[in-house]
Amino acid sequence: MTTKIEDFWKDFEINDALKTGVVLKRFSPDIMPDCFIAMRMPEKVKSIAFRLSKTNIDVSALNDLMDIITEILPDETQPDKMLLLISLADNSLSSIFAVLCEDLFNSISEVREEKELVKSLQNRFLKWKELFELAKSPGLSPEKQIGLFGELFLLKKLLEETGNLTECLNIWVGPDTGIRDFEKNNNAIEVKTTQTHNHQKIRISSERQLDTTLLENLFLFHLSLEKRNGIENSLNKIVSELFSIIGDNKLLNNVLNRKLISVGYFKHHAYCYENISYLIRGEDFYKVTEHFPRIEEKDLMKGVGDVKYSIVLTAETEKYKTSLPNVIEKFNL
Repeated sequence: MTTKIEDFWKDFEINDALKTGVVLKRFSPDIMPDCFIAMRMPEKVKSIAFRLSKTNIDVSALNDLMDIITEILPDETQPDKMLLLISLADNSLSSIFAVLCEDLFNSISEVREEKELVKSLQNRFLKWKELFELAKSPGLSPEKQIGLFGELFLLKKLLEETGNLTECLNIWVGPDTGIRDFEKNNNAIEVKTTQTHNHQKIRISSERQLDTTLLENLFLFHLSLEKRNGIENSLNKIVSELFSIIGDNKLLNNVLNRKLISVGYFKHHAYCYENISYLIRGEDFYKVTEHFPRIEEKDLMKGVGDVKYSIVLTAETEKYKTSLPNVIEKFNL
């Protein structure tokens, strides 16, 4: 399914093929800043553009993106303004660029100050740089594949159990560098996925991950897998199943697409994951309460941070188990 921006670019290629220079079309009248879908003709270079005051244009931080070209152009319709044109240099990244641009436009829709807009662009482009580098890599590492499968497995269960597509997608904040993988108001779920061993050891990556200080409810979801050859329960399959659940809702398709890109899952890497399947050995929810074995920020001596540790799930942790319906009730999904 194409994005709204890709549809605009296709329209430019058909209807503006004989033009020269930069053709522009406003992305949406509902977005406060002047944002445009653009294309440089006749070369058909896919671009986006922003109308800014001359005094507020400083794109020095954007010049080191190998796959993006930034230009300052005069605005022929408003002499006191300039156009910041952002173009894609590598057309093989077109679908990724479209998803990221659409997400960018939506994220700055309420921005009123130009300086705030420029700052948002600079911050986003640093993330884009990482993503374009990931897109050219050989794909996700085995560890990241397993971690992503666990998050998508839980997302699929929440979608199927609640039918609340929009909210379930929105609370999956792992791709947006949330502290935990799923968050809503004062409730959170941290997902940990392991491969089968004689005992189950869960690795915790920071002292804040299982810290309940600012939370009403914190749940730990543990998914135990056994890795096998095959396609019956692969990363690609669960991604396909999620898009099937969402159906033809273009907005939600774009949200899921953007989040998958943000975690480094790209369609052109699908062949890397096509013969790796996962047998589900077990799945459990735990309610993280006061005496649940963990390290919190308040437990650390002054000057200690970036703590990584492991929890071994034993008979002692059984008493903290809870159920998916209870989690859904607490999240009000």
